[in-house]
Amino acid sequence: MRALNRPAILTLTDDRGARRRVVLSALDERSATLDLGEHDVRVPLDELSRDWFGEFTIVWKPKTSRTRLLSLGMRGDEVRWLRRSLKALHGAASDPETDDLYDEALAIAVQNFQREHRLNVDGIAGLQTQVVLDTALAEPGSPLLMPTAPRS
Repeated sequence: MRALNRPAILTLTDDRGARRRVVLSALDERSATLDLGEHDVRVPLDELSRDWFGEFTIVWKPKTSRTRLLSLGMRGDEVRWLRRSLKALHGAASDPETDDLYDEALAIAVQNFQREHRLNVDGIAGLQTQVVLDTALAEPGSPLLMPTAPRS
């Protein structure tokens, strides 16, 4: 959840096997903030880990009309967003002539990003890579679990 840094709906299971969904709205080194509807509650991470077995739904809205796995040879708005986002992280502008083509240079940029963010390094921009990239951009008003340091 730290790597994705986005609010999520967690499925918790108690000792009797009853399941309950809660919203994870904040996270720090020792505790999580859960939104229970009427109120929020801070829970120590070790306590939360007893009832959470990894099932979650991320709360994230893609910047393009659809979300799909992106790989070599593909074209489209999603590829254009990917290229522009990776370049924006490094303060560079995109080349309009190659913006929408997922070429070898883009695959290498994706691999470098994945490596920097401890993701599976395969050069394919799947959902996890796209969420982490969008989080790294941290646009104003974007919901995050933990505040991020401003980009330079």
